[in-house]
Amino acid sequence: MNRTEMIQRLASEPFDLLVVGGGITGAGVAREAALRGLKVGLVEANDFAYATSSRSTKLIHGGLRYLKNFEFRLVRESVVERQNLLFMAPHLVKATEFLFPVYEGDPDPLWMLHVGLTLYDWFAGRTNPIPHRMLKPGPLREREPWLRADRLQGGALYADCRTDDGRLTLEVIQSAAAHGAAVANYVKLTGFRKDGRGQIVGATVADQLSGEAFDVRASRVVAAAGPWADAVRRLDDPGAPSILRLTKGVHLVVPHRRLPIRHAVVMRGRDGRMMFAVPSGDCTYIGTTDTDHHGDPAAYSIARADVDYVVDAARRLFPEAGLSEEDIIAGWSGFRPLLKPENEANPSATSRDYKLFRTDSGLVTVGGGKLTAFRAMASHIVDDVFPATRSEAHLAASTALLPGAQGKLPDEQQKRRLAGEIGTAGSLIDRLADRYGTALAQVADEARAVSAPDPELRWRLAQARHAVKAEMAVHLLDVVQRRTDLMLFTPHNGRPYLPALADEMGALLGWSEAQKQAEIAATERELDAMFAWKRENGATAAG
Repeated sequence: MNRTEMIQRLASEPFDLLVVGGGITGAGVAREAALRGLKVGLVEANDFAYATSSRSTKLIHGGLRYLKNFEFRLVRESVVERQNLLFMAPHLVKATEFLFPVYEGDPDPLWMLHVGLTLYDWFAGRTNPIPHRMLKPGPLREREPWLRADRLQGGALYADCRTDDGRLTLEVIQSAAAHGAAVANYVKLTGFRKDGRGQIVGATVADQLSGEAFDVRASRVVAAAGPWADAVRRLDDPGAPSILRLTKGVHLVVPHRRLPIRHAVVMRGRDGRMMFAVPSGDCTYIGTTDTDHHGDPAAYSIARADVDYVVDAARRLFPEAGLSEEDIIAGWSGFRPLLKPENEANPSATSRDYKLFRTDSGLVTVGGGKLTAFRAMASHIVDDVFPATRSEAHLAASTALLPGAQGKLPDEQQKRRLAGEIGTAGSLIDRLADRYGTALAQVADEARAVSAPDPELRWRLAQARHAVKAEMAVHLLDVVQRRTDLMLFTPHNGRPYLPALADEMGALLGWSEAQKQAEIAATERELDAMFAWKRENGATAAG
């Protein structure tokens, strides 16, 4: 993906469809439309997967708790899509054993859990990797000894999947581009082009890097702007009513040695809402909150109240771990762009389904949706906007392998060979293989082209080079926060590597020394912001 070429195409070619938004929904729609032979453009005001799509719980799951809201269609679709993604991206989507402990007084008794998981298994059919099992307290604690024993009634073992949400989004973008879509990050929508009848025939956009504005010609425009859906609608009609209810989700990361769980475990807050503790390499992350947010969709923050809520849940479920806020090494905050309900229901009870909204000028806006079902959602949306393109052949094509799964995935022999040739530290080579899949060979080529005092830095420099050359990374933060796991899943958040990474990216992108320092400073501000909650009571920021 060459950004300069993509910008030139967006400015010069006519498109059947312009997608506004480079999160998972926009990426999925662009890929689906391109697979059907449509000419597709996509613009994203920030980086791909900048917002919700890199700030989720990083699970591909059916949404067990949605059964309580009788959203059977949504759960069935999600379970089917979970199985599709296991095939489409086996390097990124990993079947994972989940434990669901049930305690006396919990809102979901054991019989209800059993009924829900039986439906879960039925929806998955024969492809279900791990049919659920109900467990008594003893076997449950044998699997997870850190679980609180007091008032434990039993629980269940079942299957769902974990993923790297930002990476999954990027590979869907790459797939769209491979099928002819013109995609570009840091291109902001500033207005719509309309004909004499007031019908939208394209958009005016601004390249955030060069500052240049240009028009994009398109027969149809679909806005998949996540938390910014209302703002995009008001560029078309200043009086457009709000369609969204934004709720904030906060996750916290601790070293795995401080919470050494082997399964993903369902937790509960004091209010009874479900959360998760999920092992991820050398870390474990816990969350999420679900609280209403009013105001700027870009105002991401972790408040002390969020930390207290999540840590309290972990302490009560895993009392022997003795977790405290001092164990937190990272965290992230994101907004769910939920459909605005007719009444002020509890945020956790608000539907995760999606809906299309149309205006008289022809703008189609997507509200709601969830990561797991992005492919099915995209198929429905393109069916709706371009009904003549629907066919069984295109339906089959949409479940084709994503780029990192095309070819032979790295095996243990290949990983050992690369570790011996280039060097590695700890489980890094395994994490790289899971992140890149078949593209690991390209990253290894970059590693051979650089030298560094330690093997991990060598691989990190290689990741930065690959991100610039093949993944349209243009800022240091793109690499530290989304193209790698440095920011969220290392004890140092990538801080020691920032100067070297900036030097490597700067050499490829032509940064001056002042630009490099500005990139480092911007990244450090974002790292500091993860710990702003500590300053609420006068503590010093971590890092």
